[in-house]
Amino acid sequence: FTIEPYCVKLFENRWYVLARNVQYGNLRIYGLDRIEELNITADTFKLPKDFSATDYFSNYYGIISDSNIKPERIVIRAYRDHIPYMKSLPLHQSQKLLEDNGEYADFELFLAPTFDFIMKLLSAGAMIEVISPASLRKTIKRWIADMYNLYKND
Repeated sequence: FTIEPYCVKLFENRWYVLARNVQYGNLRIYGLDRIEELNITADTFKLPKDFSATDYFSNYYGIISDSNIKPERIVIRAYRDHIPYMKSLPLHQSQKLLEDNGEYADFELFLAPTFDFIMKLLSAGAMIEVISPASLRKTIKRWIADMYNLYKND
């Protein structure tokens, strides 16, 4: 299939290309490490004048963009040992420290809670807690319950 490449993005040590799929006419993300064969054509295209890679990804954590998932205010609580990690390596450019009392620190972010963001939160285990919104907290709780069910009979 033919694509029109808009930009490349490095995420979690992998390179991706954001491109318009000519057949379907929409933007999609493709992992460069998964390309098995590549043919460069003589075809040309014009990048839309209003396209900005920075703007395109600004409301997302990583490479997953979904216009059906709207950006929202998210508050995450980091506990003791994870506080310096959250301060030194923010999850998103919108991250702001709301409170740090030594036992925990609350951070505010404004982004769309996509699959890759949820996976990042789950990877921190009990070192972080989603305070709000309730919908994201419920999603995390459901994932944790599903994980627990895999191990509860051991």
